[in-house]
Amino acid sequence: MKKFTDWSIRYKLLSLLLFISVSAFAAAWTIAYLRNLQDVERGADNQLTSVRRSKASQLESYYQTIFSHVQTLSEDFMFIDAMRQFDAAYLALDTNAIPAEDMGGLFRDYSTQFYPEMQKRKLARPAVQDYLPYTPAGIQLQYLYIAKNPYPAGKRRELNRADDNSDYSRVHAKYHRAFERIAEKFGYYDLYLIDNQGNSVYDVNKDRDFATNYLHGIYQDSNLAKLVRQCLATKNPDDVFLSDFEPYQASFGEPTQYVASPIFDGDERVGIFALQLSTQAIENVVTGDRGWIKDGLGLSGETIIYGADSRLRTNVRSYLEDPEGFLAQRKGTVSDKILNQVRDYKTTILYYHDPLSTVANAAEGKQGTEIERAQNSGTTYLVSYGPLHIPGVHWVIISRVRLDEMLQPIGQMQRQFAWWGAGMLLLAVVASLLAARVALRPVQALVKAARSVGAGDLTAHVDWKWKDELGILADTFNSMTRNIREDTELIEQKNRENEALLLNILPGEIAARLKTGEREIADSFADVTVLFGDIVGFTTLSSKNSAPEIVDMLNDLFSRFDQAAKELGIEKIKTIGDCYMAVCGLPKTCPDHADRMARMALCMLDATRQSGEDKGLNLQMRIGMNSGRVVAGVIGRSKFIYDLWGDTVNIASRMESTGVPGQIQVTESVYNRLKDGFEFESRGLIQVKGKGELETWLLHSQIRVKEAVA
Repeated sequence: MKKFTDWSIRYKLLSLLLFISVSAFAAAWTIAYLRNLQDVERGADNQLTSVRRSKASQLESYYQTIFSHVQTLSEDFMFIDAMRQFDAAYLALDTNAIPAEDMGGLFRDYSTQFYPEMQKRKLARPAVQDYLPYTPAGIQLQYLYIAKNPYPAGKRRELNRADDNSDYSRVHAKYHRAFERIAEKFGYYDLYLIDNQGNSVYDVNKDRDFATNYLHGIYQDSNLAKLVRQCLATKNPDDVFLSDFEPYQASFGEPTQYVASPIFDGDERVGIFALQLSTQAIENVVTGDRGWIKDGLGLSGETIIYGADSRLRTNVRSYLEDPEGFLAQRKGTVSDKILNQVRDYKTTILYYHDPLSTVANAAEGKQGTEIERAQNSGTTYLVSYGPLHIPGVHWVIISRVRLDEMLQPIGQMQRQFAWWGAGMLLLAVVASLLAARVALRPVQALVKAARSVGAGDLTAHVDWKWKDELGILADTFNSMTRNIREDTELIEQKNRENEALLLNILPGEIAARLKTGEREIADSFADVTVLFGDIVGFTTLSSKNSAPEIVDMLNDLFSRFDQAAKELGIEKIKTIGDCYMAVCGLPKTCPDHADRMARMALCMLDATRQSGEDKGLNLQMRIGMNSGRVVAGVIGRSKFIYDLWGDTVNIASRMESTGVPGQIQVTESVYNRLKDGFEFESRGLIQVKGKGELETWLLHSQIRVKEAVA
């Protein structure tokens, strides 16, 4: 028999691993069995307390962040200016007589959409009229942005501007998208601006409390109305007020929560800024985006927020995971009225009441851990409880887990060790064999990967996650192949970027010719159509607007032109300041180049008008067109440009410079090509520099098919 020193490394490693495995298992079994019970109990207690404190800290931090955000936004000059402008626009509407159409349309909307749902939920007041706003501004705004809104309830925020041409709609279009983005980005359900008289002059979602009065209207007793009164009573611009959850009639009785702060401009209070908080966002903080298992709460554990009234402020886990199962399990122990409310509102917040001694203790400022039986479900829990410190509300937080699940590891351990004792030796042998085999695996993998790289496969990878010497070698190899692959991909990416840049500067056919080595590119085209467009009064416009505003306006306008050119198969040649030059019929010839360019010109007028309306500017284009022979080619060595020359180009430019603002002036050659398909107006003879008198026409529109047949 060989001595141990003469054994192969494989057998030495197997023997050592086997001895260590058996010894470790025996020691672990003894220690674990003796200490398991107390560890499970202490661990569950510590785990729940840790989770509860962590969630409490996260929720308190979440609300503190909201307070800071509300305070910051209420001091923002954009909100100060918006408050003043919305207030003025609202007051202007309030002086108008109420149109009969608005009153009738709003009444019908409430009668068919809102009031029946309130009746269904047994919350309706005696008459529909009880819910209608009583001010002229309120009736007009609710008609325009609720009753007449083309978007359904829940999506009314999509309407950016009503079609009444009022100052209010102009102000609304100016600020709405920005406010909508704030609400979406930070997870708020709604955003409000309220004037000093308590009028809701703006809100993002356009719910039923929009344009109503919180001091005298139907919502005067709501939790939002309470915050409005607090904001009107304070003289401190830094004050932020938070409401508790309460059912809100404008939301069909669903629980809502608000935070608000006064808006001051210096020492003057100009209004109130308010946010409706998202119950989903709060719930995500408390449940960790429903990551109970990830938080160590197992299959039954959860963290819940209660008010001092023992009513829920967040949903319980069993309801979130299986709403119908939750309701079915509590049938008989909870009243049908409460279960129907939970079913209708799809939430247990406020409506589900579960009196617990731990909640009462926490409401008194106490904290600790207890075993408690829930009355409604009959389930026994280990509960960790404590108060929450959030200004404006009296809430408590509990983390709990079912007692039977907490004790489950003890029984499992006893069963597991019984089987482990029998199979220990076999497992140890198998594990040792596998360990020895695994130790040699990275060497084989490295050899295989190296051969693949040598054959040109840069995706070869060695999977070895251990951090021993072989693992370091595998990581180094993988890093080397990754660097080579990334460098290769970077070179390919740069080539693609260069290709895209060249195609942005030159037409595709011309770029292809340059890439083949052709340097002198100049072609003659017998028949093309050239267009010049210029913004009317651009110098004056530039003097009245900042440089960023001018650049933004030109970028928006010329981007619209470029899109139209792409769709019509037109080549943009260049832009010079506020001038736009394009050609159709080259480098690819097309028989209908004049027709395409005419449609391009009409699109440019429409795009200019639309861009002006979007920017609040009076924009007009002066456009000129001419058809004929041109010479086109590439000039430049280090910076390329594709340009056109010839009388056709010069006359097209003159058509623009001598044209009429907001019109398209064309030459006789264009008119003769298009007179059967487009509507023209003769302008007669005009004086053209270098050409004398030329007869021109103004292109108005394309003749529709039915008109052309008639």
